[in-house]
Amino acid sequence: MPDQSKHRARWRLLAAATLVLGWPAACLAEDATGEPESQAVPELEPVSEAVEWLQEYLRIDTTNPPGNEAKAVEFLARILKANGIRYRVAEPVPGRKNLWARLEGGDEPALLLLHHSDVVSADPNFWNVDPFAGEIVDGYVYGRGALDMKSHGIVHLATFLALHRNQVRLNRDIVFMATADEEAGSRVGMGWMVSNKPAAFSGVGLALTEGGQATVVGGRIALGIEVTQKVPLWLRLETTGPAGHGSTPKTTSALGSLIDALANLRRHEFAPRIVPAVDSYFKKLAPNFPGQLGAAFENIESAVQDPAFRQRLRKMLPNLSALTSNTCSITRVTGSDKVNVVAPTASAEIDCRVLPDQEPVRFLAEIERVLDDDSIWIHPMLSYRSSASGIDTTLYSAIEKVMAEHFPGVAAVPTVSAGFTDSHYLRERGIASYGFAPFVIPVGDTGGYHGNNERISVENIDLGVELLTKIVTEVVNPGAAPTAAEVSR
Repeated sequence: MPDQSKHRARWRLLAAATLVLGWPAACLAEDATGEPESQAVPELEPVSEAVEWLQEYLRIDTTNPPGNEAKAVEFLARILKANGIRYRVAEPVPGRKNLWARLEGGDEPALLLLHHSDVVSADPNFWNVDPFAGEIVDGYVYGRGALDMKSHGIVHLATFLALHRNQVRLNRDIVFMATADEEAGSRVGMGWMVSNKPAAFSGVGLALTEGGQATVVGGRIALGIEVTQKVPLWLRLETTGPAGHGSTPKTTSALGSLIDALANLRRHEFAPRIVPAVDSYFKKLAPNFPGQLGAAFENIESAVQDPAFRQRLRKMLPNLSALTSNTCSITRVTGSDKVNVVAPTASAEIDCRVLPDQEPVRFLAEIERVLDDDSIWIHPMLSYRSSASGIDTTLYSAIEKVMAEHFPGVAAVPTVSAGFTDSHYLRERGIASYGFAPFVIPVGDTGGYHGNNERISVENIDLGVELLTKIVTEVVNPGAAPTAAEVSR
């Protein structure tokens, strides 16, 4: 394994603050209040922790299902406790824990730093390293959750602690939150939290979570801040048919009928439609793609009317192609549990994502027409209303400002996410929530999201701590961006 010390950035974090601050017995008291102390924390020898924290976090297997987020919460709680910060934990069902902590400040709307601690499954047979080893190889931290989204959580935590250690005067509260179950719909995570623990969101008016970042495309940086997202519409299809022995096939069967219907869906091409945020994003990307592709991006609404262009875009850049239309992916098919039995039932689950201006009822009617089989029952498994955040907030402006200072000539663009996040729970309650991570990810690495060999560079973690600390400080203490020495404490 390469020497990790050489990858440490100039900005560092200190986890051993208990040597100075101690661990107050009242830190877990629910009624703890008060303004930050005015005196600064004494200068200490800086110690790098963010990368090591991420490695340890990745080693905690929180594959959902079953989740086991309690182990992640115990890890985060240990760090908060070591730094003298009180926290709260809620466990809706055994093993599925949510955690939150609050730094108290002034009366401006509070800022929430939100991440989920669960991850999707990873098959080690298709990885170059153990997906739960948190290994560093050639300057990259590998592991399930390295991009989605344990890295965010560590950078959020590092920023949260930097403000605490430096006793930064806050014009608003800051809440650090780690939730369970996002990868399966958040029923025991954010969905449960907003319904059962409303006090955790008291006064919150701004939120930062996943969904946008800076991406290196064609040697240039494209910076997107997610303000809305395609709406998930997960569907379960079920049908029945005659049962029998596999040696005597009948003219019809439940699984055969389902396969025919799914073939219709697979061949179907949803009509392209460009919403305004997607149009702006493609125009911003256009200079990164010379020639015909760049010209097409300048007028994407016209370009996507050409079937040949749509096919080319889907093959080259599926993440961008997904923003131009509704989509459906066939992800699960179930029939008999024995090879020699023709089962009387069959089912499939499909992951559909519809554009934010799409009416779900009309979309379901289209799916019914495409399947073209009245015997198939369509059961919605997951969906929610479309929602969006405006860009006229202090948080959005702070992201723009800090990123422009660090990357001159790179302008942020509000974007639509092809995936869904917990932002919708917040937006539905009037909280301006943005998807953004202060990372610069090569487009080739974006395949790691829910894919194989998920990784993030050590430099990105260090840079992320630096940039997010500046962004958050711009929000909570305008005009007093931290120095390098302050971030390192």
